[in-house]
Amino acid sequence: MNYDHVYSFQIPTKIIHGVNAINKGGEEAKILGIKKALIVTDSGVKGAGLIDPGLKSLESVGIPAVIFDEVEIDPGIKTVMKGVEVFRSEECNGVMVVGGGSPLCAGKAIALVATNGGSIEDYEGVERYKIPPLPVIGIPTTAGSGSEVSAVFIITDEYRNYKIYIRGVTCYPKVAILDPLLLLNIPYWPGMNAGMDALSHAIGACCTTEATPITDSLAIASIAMIVKNLVSSVVTNDIEAKNRQLIASTMANIACGNAQIDLIHVLSHPISRYHLPHGLVCGILIPYVMEFNLPVCEDKFAEMAIALGEPSYGLTRSELAKKAIKRIKELYLKVGFPNKLPDDIVDRKHIPDLARQAMGRWTAKFNKRKFDEKDLVEIYHKALEGWK
Repeated sequence: MNYDHVYSFQIPTKIIHGVNAINKGGEEAKILGIKKALIVTDSGVKGAGLIDPGLKSLESVGIPAVIFDEVEIDPGIKTVMKGVEVFRSEECNGVMVVGGGSPLCAGKAIALVATNGGSIEDYEGVERYKIPPLPVIGIPTTAGSGSEVSAVFIITDEYRNYKIYIRGVTCYPKVAILDPLLLLNIPYWPGMNAGMDALSHAIGACCTTEATPITDSLAIASIAMIVKNLVSSVVTNDIEAKNRQLIASTMANIACGNAQIDLIHVLSHPISRYHLPHGLVCGILIPYVMEFNLPVCEDKFAEMAIALGEPSYGLTRSELAKKAIKRIKELYLKVGFPNKLPDDIVDRKHIPDLARQAMGRWTAKFNKRKFDEKDLVEIYHKALEGWK
């Protein structure tokens, strides 16, 4: 830690978790003063019946609801503004999100525009709005984004083919409800990509200038939980594995929400132009960014290795740190996760432009190891070549 710097930690979101926790949604909405709720989701989640318990919980306390299920992967400005139109025309005063990272980001954006007016791109950046958003209840159906406990959300600017970053201290959902039953029957790749997104949050939180013992404890514990439970949580109906994976995802985002994020996400956002799943890209980048940050993160990586079960006797800190990276790569081999960016989609000729965009990301300043554009170009090239 830098003793010339003052740190802070906050998590204003109330977290409710456990089997059938979604049944508490109506009760929490009533406490928040919601009179009519907009349920934000996507067509797949709605079709699977996952919003039904949330609807019933609202009905049980006399709160009517309107469904907006048009959220796509990486929701764009047009979708957010369409959701705002529904919100206003139906005279809602609160949002319940049931879905993965995309509906969660869209729902938070709708709640912000509902109070501030204009369009969502007007609020790109940090604390660019004046009025707090209306209350949001976040109910994740994947264990990955952790957006249900985050002050941040990402919206795609389809006009610039660019992801805009919005953050505000009042953008945290008021309540997060973690119900492992909502993760039943999740398809393999959406589940795996979500898990890798959570892992990128946890590892990334350890490698920033804002990391503290509080955030490190959450991040390292979540890394151990993810590595242990990811496979079972995706390929089986083991409720306890799904429960732990969901909690680990939330813990990881609490960690990175306070410690900020490292180069993994800085490098991933420019790649959104290729419309690859966010968790897939972040997962692929993890080992390359860990290797880049290794010289300044040996202590943290050594702690990770021990948390992952590596015996420490007789090993130096440097040897243990390298074992952490090895253990992460072993997870990839175990689940068949890609070890490189698809070179038939990511064009090498675009790498200099990708690196320039990454350098301009607001979060770039938080990576613990300093870097320049040349370093980012090198990481992108390595990520296209793959590791053995």
